[in-house]
Amino acid sequence: MASILLCSAPLTGHVQPMLAIGRRLVEDGCDVAILTGRAFAERAQRAGLRFVALPPSCDYDDTRLDERFPGRSRRPAFLRSLFDAERMFAALAGDQYRAIVDAIDEVGADTVIVENLFMGALPLVGTTPDGRPKVFAVCTSPLMASSIDTAPFGPGLPPSTGRFGRLRNRVLGAGTRTVVMRRAQAVAARETRRVTGTDAACFLLDWPLHADDVFVLTTPGFEYPRTDIGERLTFVGPILPAAPADWPRPPWWDRLDTDRPVVLVTQGTLDNHDLGTLIEPTVDALSDADVLVVVATGGRPVEAVRRTSPNVIVTEFVPFGVLLPHVDAVVTNGGWGGVHFTLSHGVPLVVAGSTEDKAEIGARVARSGAGIRIRSGSPSPTAIRRAVDEVLTSPERRFRARALADELATLDATALISRRVREPVARPR
Repeated sequence: MASILLCSAPLTGHVQPMLAIGRRLVEDGCDVAILTGRAFAERAQRAGLRFVALPPSCDYDDTRLDERFPGRSRRPAFLRSLFDAERMFAALAGDQYRAIVDAIDEVGADTVIVENLFMGALPLVGTTPDGRPKVFAVCTSPLMASSIDTAPFGPGLPPSTGRFGRLRNRVLGAGTRTVVMRRAQAVAARETRRVTGTDAACFLLDWPLHADDVFVLTTPGFEYPRTDIGERLTFVGPILPAAPADWPRPPWWDRLDTDRPVVLVTQGTLDNHDLGTLIEPTVDALSDADVLVVVATGGRPVEAVRRTSPNVIVTEFVPFGVLLPHVDAVVTNGGWGGVHFTLSHGVPLVVAGSTEDKAEIGARVARSGAGIRIRSGSPSPTAIRRAVDEVLTSPERRFRARALADELATLDATALISRRVREPVARPR
């Protein structure tokens, strides 16, 4: 029986797909443990996995990040991303690595599967392949690895593969490594030397390319093509929770039976502390439009939405798998899971997000043709209205969204990952 260790930073959007992978591996006869934050112990056990807790030095509560990383929320989007890269990820790499080594011994793992923001993998992939288990990377976000065909990850610049485009990519890539991400890389290198005595194997965002395989949780039609690293990537599709069959329909559900277009607006479940950034401007933008607007607050109280209109429904939570078959367009700040939920139902999007990886996700939505990217995390009602009108009236946007839905329908991420991981021989790199 294969013994497998999963590793995830204690971030809900990263832990959930790893739990789904673990559940499938257990069903396929593997012994599986997960190393992550204590808050996820019960969920791991419900999935049939052995739980191994991260040490307090690299554990945190993703609903209270400002307590663990003071000053984080005060930084604007770009500076917050740099702050996260240094403090939340690179600085924890050493202790995460030691936790991996201890967990491998504890559970007897012969295979390690690590999500891409668990930086303890950086020291791990730098060790000799004969001296460590097989290592697989899971990209629970857009692919961050460097390529001659893409700009550095972060600002959401489109890819460019021509002569001058590749020159742009090289220059920007060098600037990112030596200037923009210099401090984060220095911290990651220091942590690697502290725990292994050797230099880091690569730039910290490139560590997945040193794994035995890289599982990208999307379809090739949504990611950028990369001629230099494409053969190292395995596209397996997203991991999305199934729609609950017994979810009780709320009293407003009958209003979805309408000839008017239905527009869903959401800020997800984490970046929703200020509903004035996207939800309330969208309500203002569409209050006099001939549409039905469904606002999902992601757990915030309904009263937190300070705007109202007769054509607006506000709810704290609704399973997207149940609602999206009734929806004609989605306005979102661009979370990875929510965007793929939307695309899996062939629904076009308006994406307006600037924190974490949301600029990159918005750029991919725009390039795919399945939606519109608004280059602001706090767009005006006018910009939102214009974008919603376009996605509702554009046959091309809907066609591209449905084409991506067809691609996604052919992929079963957990089955593909389980089959690949259980192969007896690692793929040549």
